[in-house]
Parts: sequence; C-alpha cells; structure tokens
Amino acid sequence: MIYSLLALFLKTAVSVMNLLIVIRCFLSFIPHNPYNSILRYVYEITDLVMAPCSRFMPDALRYPLDFTPIVALVLIEVVYTVLMRMIAILF
Repeated sequence: MIYSLLALFLKTAVSVMNLLIVIRCFLSFIPHNPYNSILRYVYEITDLVMAPCSRFMPDALRYPLDFTPIVALVLIEVVYTVLMRMIAILF
C-alpha cells in the first residue's frame, strides 16, 4: 500500500518537473514577460534542477545551444530510478 503511494507520488513529481522543463524550453523560443507570475513560477521551480546542471557544465555545452535541459531531464530520470529501487528494497 505505502509502496504504491510513494511510487505514484514520485512518478507524478517527476512528470510535473519534466513538463515544466519542456515548457521552459519552449518559452525560450517565444517573446514573453518574465515578470508574469505563472512564468516566474516555472522558472523558479525548474531552476532548482537546471541551475546546478548549468554550473557544472562546460561553456562549450551551453553556447550557442544550451544542453542544460537535456542533462536535467536525464538527471531527474536517474534519481527517480534510484529512488524507486530503494523504495522497492525497503518495502
């Protein structure tokens, strides 16, 4: 019971974060008001993952094309897989 609830929560959290990162990528292609409250929310939430990824990536992978979202998505999936295996072992 608790395993399925934790698995559902983690999967939902990962799906929402992945969706927000994709939305942020699309926002970089269109002009928008960065002070909009909804867009600010997207940037603040995704910065939790993308800022550390951006710091550790060399400049060659950030300019002219930014690969930070791809690295962030892969990192999220790796952490999700590790957490799911740990939960499966514990429960």
